[in-house]
Amino acid sequence: MAKRRPTSSGSSPRGTADDAFTAGILRFVAWARNRTEVLVGAVVVVALLIGGAFFFLGQRSAQLEEASRELQAIQQTVFFSEPDEAVRQLREYLSRHGGTPFGIEARLTLAELLLDEGDAPEAVAVLSEVAPSFRDPLRVQATQLLAVAKEAAEDWRGAADVYVQLADRAELRFQRRDAAEGLARSHLALGDTAAAIQAFERAMAQLDEDDEITRNLYRMRLAELTGGEMP
Repeated sequence: MAKRRPTSSGSSPRGTADDAFTAGILRFVAWARNRTEVLVGAVVVVALLIGGAFFFLGQRSAQLEEASRELQAIQQTVFFSEPDEAVRQLREYLSRHGGTPFGIEARLTLAELLLDEGDAPEAVAVLSEVAPSFRDPLRVQATQLLAVAKEAAEDWRGAADVYVQLADRAELRFQRRDAAEGLARSHLALGDTAAAIQAFERAMAQLDEDDEITRNLYRMRLAELTGGEMP
């Protein structure tokens, strides 16, 4: 009687790698089928986000072009108009385009008009929306004009605070020199002679070597403040 071959101890036959891959595909298909609505929704959301981004960029570009055109038109006539009318036009412009980069330029023009009309406090209010700031050259200009406006409004402490920031952070030497000189004036108005002397010395340090005229003016001013000979 022939001997029977022993069988494995009850374990099922092991599948091939192809079988495992096929099973994985089937599981993914089943998962995707059960989540079709979720996947479709995700695709729709992504499409809406992309479309919204393109729409926003298009709208933003159109707004910037309009803001640029309007500001150019106003600047061509603003200094030939009556001051009240020029101020009105610039305020209306800021109500529409104040949040654009051109809004800073419009604020500079408006503040200059207000200063010319002797309304320094209102010029301060207009510039304080964007300054003090050193983010870009236009904001630095706004910061410089803010310091001048505070000085014109006889807000000596406020002017000194802005001038010292300019003296510390302005990139160009003439900007730091002008700021230090303004700082000296503000300290003198506050009655702080020692701080004014330091500010004048700081301004002198920013002069070009061949600027003897300004250097001599600073020396004369320092001599007056110290009661001694010119440094």
